[in-house]
Amino acid sequence: MADNVRVEIRRRDGSVITCEVVGDARAAPVLFCHGLADSRLSARTFTQVATELGLRIVAPDRPGTGRTAPRHLPRVVDWVQDATLIMDALGIDTAALIGTSGGGPFAAACAAQLTGRVSQLTLISALGAPTWPTGGMAAGERVSLRAARRVPGFGGWFLGRLAALARISPELFLRVATSELPGIDRHALGQPAIRDPFLASYVEAFRQGSRGVGQDLRVLTQPWGFELGSIQAPALVCHGDADLTVPLQHARLFAAAIPGARLQIYPGHGHFSIFDAVRDILAPLAG
Repeated sequence: MADNVRVEIRRRDGSVITCEVVGDARAAPVLFCHGLADSRLSARTFTQVATELGLRIVAPDRPGTGRTAPRHLPRVVDWVQDATLIMDALGIDTAALIGTSGGGPFAAACAAQLTGRVSQLTLISALGAPTWPTGGMAAGERVSLRAARRVPGFGGWFLGRLAALARISPELFLRVATSELPGIDRHALGQPAIRDPFLASYVEAFRQGSRGVGQDLRVLTQPWGFELGSIQAPALVCHGDADLTVPLQHARLFAAAIPGARLQIYPGHGHFSIFDAVRDILAPLAG
């Protein structure tokens, strides 16, 4: 039975955490951590495959993005409190975790902190620690991350201006947003199955303005507050070797830092085209 619903969960102060639930309503749960300038709606990319594999993907908006109420996060690790509330409210004892792009560190934080409640960790094109090298990253991405370390609010504001452009002229937004991407990623974002969820999720991230995305930028570009070496769950690190948004070196460093992690490189794939391999990536979670 397919499921594609919005769920609201209350924090103790009454504020709301909003989740998108996709896939098989009766199946094993997977907690999905969306990327930067992204939202719960990106989980819709996985709906068909999750249903066919027998997975239930629970994708929350982070504080201040989409429909989730703002909450101050001093560090990446402090988001684990929201993740715990979600799992408790939905009656999830243990779950697999997926983190894509800028959501990778948030998923890794949960794996590090919620020992015994995380069955598997999967990182897809995950952004690495702020001290890791940026060689192989597109020039615009490097400049943006460097600026975010100093003025994350401005970074959030700038990305919010792009969201305004996406609402007015999706075609122009895509030309701007993909200008530094490799051809394989531009091709992927030309396909409706990837383009439409990408556009909807990007715009949704700024529903409440740019502060939520600015906060993500701030915590991602400062010490995260946990050690990757403390992760005990089985981990799979997936990355395309043509990725210019997050360099392949970050995947190698994640795999080296997480005990027993397995690295899966997708030759010729970039940051977005890797989702063509989503069935292969999710299949181990269905076991």
